[in-house]
Amino acid sequence: MNPDISDLLIHTKSEIELLTQQSNNGEINKVSLKNILENLRSILDYHSEDISIKLKEKQISVPDKVYFPYEQRENHFKKSIDKNLPKLKKINNNLYTVIENAQPFKAHDNWIIDLCSLTNEAKHNHLSKTENQKSVTVRQGNFIHIEGGRNITLYNNYANGVRLDDVFVDNNGEVNIVKHSDTTLVIEKHRIMFDGKSVEVIPFLNKCHEKMTTLTENITEQFAKF
Repeated sequence: MNPDISDLLIHTKSEIELLTQQSNNGEINKVSLKNILENLRSILDYHSEDISIKLKEKQISVPDKVYFPYEQRENHFKKSIDKNLPKLKKINNNLYTVIENAQPFKAHDNWIIDLCSLTNEAKHNHLSKTENQKSVTVRQGNFIHIEGGRNITLYNNYANGVRLDDVFVDNNGEVNIVKHSDTTLVIEKHRIMFDGKSVEVIPFLNKCHEKMTTLTENITEQFAKF
């Protein structure tokens, strides 16, 4: 494995863990998020550069600057391969297949498209906008258990003759408790989403790292057979 790629995988894993800890408090560092996205994206182009060097050694004309091929549709992918890594299928069909299998039309998963799209946006336009979707779980002994709720009102409730706390949860997940018996347990959970997308940040980053690790292992195995 290219040692630079290995370093990036190790570093991004550590950065994702730090970002995960931050997300538990309902916020994340957008600059750190940008760096993680860019570092994961760089791994793809490092692979392309390594492959292009091998193709040049076989007297294949390759552009000075190459990019890792990723496309939604198969015909677009083939054009991208021909442009960036020409004749790869003929020279090393197994390696071509590894790259092809990572594409949405084969993998039935858009992770590679989403990663590159989010990275380009963060790199060229603005830091990734995120949205904190907070949910609240309210428990009062063995009597009341409401999970993931908003707009909750618990008022003037009794259990075994004892008045339970009054609990009010607004639409933003903010909690207000008027104590009577001090029996209320409130658990807050945070889901940090990419703004305008149904993609949760931390699970997405973990998924990309896992997919990238597997892709790297497969590319490395076939690259050795050039």
